[in-house]
Amino acid sequence: MSSFDLIKMAIRNLLKRKLRTFLTVLGVIVGTASIVVMISVGIGMNDGYRKQIEQMGSLYVIDVYSPNRYGDDTNKDQVTLDNTNLDKIRNIDGVEAVTPILQDYFLIICGRYVFDTDIIGILPETMESMGFKTSTGRTLQEGDSMSVVLSAYAKTDFYNPKLDWRYRWNGGQEISIDPYEDKFQITYDTSYNTKYADKAIKAKKIEVVGEMEENSQNSYATFMPLSEVEKIIEERAKYNKAKGYDNRRDNRKKGVYDEAMVKAKNMDDVERIQQEIKDMGFEASSLIEYLKQTQETSKMLQMVLGAIGGISLFVAAIGIANTMVMSIYERTKEIGVMKVIGATVSDIRRLFLTEAAFIGLMGGIAGVIISFIVSKVVNVVSLNMGRESISLIPVWLAALGIIFATFVGVAAGFFPALRATKLSALAAIKTE
Repeated sequence: MSSFDLIKMAIRNLLKRKLRTFLTVLGVIVGTASIVVMISVGIGMNDGYRKQIEQMGSLYVIDVYSPNRYGDDTNKDQVTLDNTNLDKIRNIDGVEAVTPILQDYFLIICGRYVFDTDIIGILPETMESMGFKTSTGRTLQEGDSMSVVLSAYAKTDFYNPKLDWRYRWNGGQEISIDPYEDKFQITYDTSYNTKYADKAIKAKKIEVVGEMEENSQNSYATFMPLSEVEKIIEERAKYNKAKGYDNRRDNRKKGVYDEAMVKAKNMDDVERIQQEIKDMGFEASSLIEYLKQTQETSKMLQMVLGAIGGISLFVAAIGIANTMVMSIYERTKEIGVMKVIGATVSDIRRLFLTEAAFIGLMGGIAGVIISFIVSKVVNVVSLNMGRESISLIPVWLAALGIIFATFVGVAAGFFPALRATKLSALAAIKTE
């Protein structure tokens, strides 16, 4: 018997018992929809966790810290985060880029207004690859010198230092700053434009090339090429030394850093590279650690929700088995006739398995369609409540739902099909 004939017979037999077939398929629909929606909630939560973590920075980046970054120099055997060790890190297999990080505190000047900001010195050619994002303009690039990427909140944080502090912000005056048209300067004189300012300190001209994206990695900080930050720090150190001032930040050795950032080529290499850096004696952390913790939580949730949905599909499988067994009892004479006219045991088994597979397939397809509808409704309700989408059905989950439902149908019909093949042809024909 050809496969085409088997399919035609299976469809015809199912259509003869429309109500029973519909109720059995309905059980599969409910089971498939339940398990797909349940798993989609776990996937949606996992995706939400991932997006939240990615806002904190790139999953490919490793933050490296010197064990001496808190000023503990008592242990002279501790490694230092200098250019020699940074080169060793660059040579680790799988590393794409490395940049030292130098943080300080300067003043950005725009006319009579100033803005206190954390300055992060970075190798300009690595800024974009490290996952830093801008809302306007661009990131720092190779060849930039006195260029900066302003803090995301700079335009609203500029103030007139000559005003009393109670009136600096929201004091009835509107401050309009254009990052790309206005002229900007930078200085380490935190008393600039006040009566305490030292006119001997000359502010340096800078060019704004971009603004940091809000709620992104270090969106509060202003970025500048590392070499320029080092020059300003060196100039400040000479000034403070001449004045007899003691500033701990000026005591840092040039070419020795407290922090660095390492970019891996592949996410799968992050943990290995991080461990190799730790083995060198440095402290290292990455967002992959947080991601794995959330993934473990969501994985447990998916298993629990999937098990709940699986119970519905198990009940549906019992319904398929019951339908097939009842079909065998009702079609005993038909089975006997099929054997007499030459149908093989294999043909009869394939016929019943095909019918069971069709029940699973139809239920799976309809169940997945309903899953998408339910998922859409759930997400709309979630968005209306001010939350993010909580259900996500990827293509692979939809395909897996249909395949699994079909498999359940075949598995549930296996023993009834086996029973049908064992019926005696003569006894089946005599049955009324």
